[in-house]
Amino acid sequence: MYKLKLFIFLPALLFIFFGNVFCQEVLENSEFTSIGIISKMQLVNQHFLTNAWKNSDRNWVRGTYYTGLMAFYKSTGEEALLRQAENWAKKHGWRTGTEWTEPPNRLTCTQTYLDLYFIEPNEAKIKRTKSFMDKRLKDQDSAFEAGYDYADALYVGIPPYMMMGKAKNEEAYIKYGNRIFWELAAELYDNENKLFYRDIKARGKSETNGVKEFWLRGNGWVMASIPKILENLPSDHQDYSKYVELFIGMAQALKSCQNEDGFWRTDLLFPEHFPSPESSGTAFITYGIAWGINHGYLNREEYLEVVIKAWKALYHAVDEDGKVCWGQLISRDPGKVSKNDSHEYVSGAFLLAGSEILKLTANGEMIDPNLD
Repeated sequence: MYKLKLFIFLPALLFIFFGNVFCQEVLENSEFTSIGIISKMQLVNQHFLTNAWKNSDRNWVRGTYYTGLMAFYKSTGEEALLRQAENWAKKHGWRTGTEWTEPPNRLTCTQTYLDLYFIEPNEAKIKRTKSFMDKRLKDQDSAFEAGYDYADALYVGIPPYMMMGKAKNEEAYIKYGNRIFWELAAELYDNENKLFYRDIKARGKSETNGVKEFWLRGNGWVMASIPKILENLPSDHQDYSKYVELFIGMAQALKSCQNEDGFWRTDLLFPEHFPSPESSGTAFITYGIAWGINHGYLNREEYLEVVIKAWKALYHAVDEDGKVCWGQLISRDPGKVSKNDSHEYVSGAFLLAGSEILKLTANGEMIDPNLD
């Protein structure tokens, strides 16, 4: 099997293990060491394994978790994580998701199938996904007709098309995903604030009362989608630079919305409306910005402090059992968050963020833990 390049040092790998026993001394005050980061990510994964909200599922909630797990695997090369993902995919027969009325959500789980295909190609892994996509390519519906009418869809439903185009070396999939992305962005992106409305309802609400509503997790979904698109889009594609420009603009806007404690709030422009911290959107944004630093799209001097503050907040949002606290429950707009609120997509976003923080650490970019 093709071995992924490891991004951490051997001592950190030796520390990895599954089970209920974690060294609390190592976990404390170790936000910026590879051992501490990996240990915390393992704790989060163990919480998932022992507290699954359903015994068996492949919807967007579970699918999002596994996008984080695969990022965790890619950043460490730990075989147990790979086996976990493979077992889940096999259990579901590599089928698309269960959300029959929401086509983008049905593709969330297929990101993991395609990742597994890239590691060890086998047509059975992507046969059903390809069949699902081929029908959409044939119909050529507009974004809204195809069910892409909310910002979350850009994360769950666009990267799979880019990945399939790469897997099959066929431009048609990339062309379709690219068209759908920009059609939706044309409706939901606010050029003045460089942020996305969650959907047409949110945009209409903002236009009616004059107070713009930008939901944290909605923008987190978009911010996390662009790295996944760029990693699979040919660098000479005509719209590659357009995605980069959008990504940089959003990073600048989100940087200005970050709170002093490192978190973002569910209402980006008006944090006082719902003052509790929120970890899922914070994790998606942390993933995106850290990825941008790692790939040279975001200036280290400008954005490293943003990542440091955000990761420290996220790291300490994980309780002793591995639950990522302060995660807004399923919603579509800003709202209240309680400390005990969490879900699998919250944990998945945390793993995404941690995977890029690990790379920053290994690249020597991280971190001055004494930074205020």
